[in-house]
Amino acid sequence: MASSLSNLARYFARRFFRQDRFVPGRFRRRHRRYLRVRKYRYAPKGRWWSDDRRWFWGGCPPRARNQLTPLIDGQAAFEAMLKAINEAEHYVYITGWALTPAFALDRPEMLPSADGLLIDVLKRVSERVPVKILVWAGAVALFQPTKRMTAEAREVLLQMAPAIDCRLDHTARPTHSHHQKAVVVDGRIGFVGGLDLTTLEGDRWDVPGHPLRFGRGWHDVALAIRGEAAADLEANFAQRWAAVTGERDLPRRDPEFDPAWHAPCQIIRTIPRRTYPFARGGEFGIAHAYQTAIVRARKFIYLENQYLWSPEIVEALIKAMRRNDHGDFRIVLVLPAEADFGKYDNDKQVERLREADAGRGIFHAYSLYSGGAAAGPLGFSYRPVYVHGKVAIIDDEWYTVGSANLNGRGLATDTEMNAQAIDPEGARNLRLRLWAEHLGSTVDDLAGRDPVELIDGLWVECAAKVEEIIDRKWGVLPALVRPYQVGRVPGAWLLRELQGLLEGL
Repeated sequence: MASSLSNLARYFARRFFRQDRFVPGRFRRRHRRYLRVRKYRYAPKGRWWSDDRRWFWGGCPPRARNQLTPLIDGQAAFEAMLKAINEAEHYVYITGWALTPAFALDRPEMLPSADGLLIDVLKRVSERVPVKILVWAGAVALFQPTKRMTAEAREVLLQMAPAIDCRLDHTARPTHSHHQKAVVVDGRIGFVGGLDLTTLEGDRWDVPGHPLRFGRGWHDVALAIRGEAAADLEANFAQRWAAVTGERDLPRRDPEFDPAWHAPCQIIRTIPRRTYPFARGGEFGIAHAYQTAIVRARKFIYLENQYLWSPEIVEALIKAMRRNDHGDFRIVLVLPAEADFGKYDNDKQVERLREADAGRGIFHAYSLYSGGAAAGPLGFSYRPVYVHGKVAIIDDEWYTVGSANLNGRGLATDTEMNAQAIDPEGARNLRLRLWAEHLGSTVDDLAGRDPVELIDGLWVECAAKVEEIIDRKWGVLPALVRPYQVGRVPGAWLLRELQGLLEGL
C-alpha cells in the first residue's frame, strides 16, 4: 500500500511539477513563445539605459539611484527584515509563497527569541501602522502548501493579530503558484529574493557555513534595496493587491535616496498571461534578462539555482560555450544535490551541458555539503545543503537575485520577481562573498585572483577534497563544494533524520 501511494505521488509530481519534460507539447511550445525576447527588442530612445539590451523594455524601467545590499543566508536576511519591520513608521507590505506565523526571525545563539516570532513582531507593528500581507492561496492536496494549510495559517495570524490585513491570492492556475517573495517598509527599503517567512519544506533560517543541524541546511540569498527601485517593489504589491481585493488606495510614500547611491537596478518579473488585469499579455522580464545577459558573457557565467530545467537557458549556455571557445571562458553551476521534485530534470540538463563541454573544462557543476561530528563508529556525518537561492553573476558586471527558478514555471507560468543590476562593483562583491563561503576561504584571499584561475584551481581542488572525505566517511570538510552527482544520491534525507532520532533514544 505504501509503495503504491509513493508511486502515485511520484506520478503526480512528474505530471504537474516537472513541466519541462512531462507536459504536452503544446504547453512546451507556449513556454517557448513566452520566452522569446523579440517583443522587447527596441528600447525607448534617449534614455540612459536605451543602448543596453539587458535592461527589460516591457516592465518597470531601470532606476539609477539605488543602494543594493546582498544578504547571504537566512540569518543576515531575516535580521535585516526584522530590523526594518520593527522600525516601520507608516506601513509594511509582505508578498510570499507561504507563511508560517510562528517563524522565528531572530535567533540569538541559534535559539528562537521570544521577541522575534513573526506573529508577535507583526502584532506589535500592526498596532501602530498598517500591515498588509498577500500570500498564494495554495495547491491541491498532494503538494505544499495546500489550500487548507494556507487558510489555517491565515486564520491563526488573524486570530492572534486581528489588525493585520492578510489576503490569499487565488488567481494562479492549477499546478502553478504565486512565488514572489518581497517585503517593503515605508517605501524606503525593500527586500526581494528566495526567502519566504516559513519553515515549510525546510527552515530558511541558517547561518553562513551551514553547520550540521536537525533538518537540512539551507542556502539562500536576498537583496535589500534602498532608493528608486524600492518603489517598484511596492508598485508590484499595490498592483497585485488591487487585482485580488479591488483596493487601490494603499498608503504610499516616495522612496528616499542619497545622491551618492549609484547602483543601477531594475525590478523584473514573470507574470503569466491572463492572470492579472494589469498585465493581460503577461510579463517575462526575468527570461529576457537571463537570455540577453548570457548572450553578452565573455569570461564566466556563475549560476546558483534550485532548478535548471529550462531548455532555453541550457541552449543559451551551450551557445555561450561555442561562442567563447577560446580557452579562458567558464560556466559554474551550483545546484542542490537532491532537488525537491526535480533531481531527474536537473540531471538531464547537467548531462547536456557536460556533453556540450566535451571534456574541455569549460562547464563545472557542484552541490553544497556540510559535515561535522555525529554518533557512529567513525564520528562524522555529511549532508547536502539545500541550494534554494536564485542568483546569477556574469563577468563581474551583471547580476540578478530573486525568486525565479530556471524552469518553465519560473520564467513563464508562475508569478516571480527578481532584481537585476548592471553594477561591476556590486557583482564582484557578491561573487567574492558567495565563493568565500562555498570554498571555505575569505574575501580578502580571493579578491586578488582571477575568476577563471579560481574556477580551474581552488574550486576543483576543494571539491576533490570534499569528495574524498565524504567517500571515506570521516574527516573535517575544508569547504562546502562537491562535484554534482548525476543519478541517485546514496541516503535519503528522511532516512538520515530517522537514523539520527533513533541514535538518540
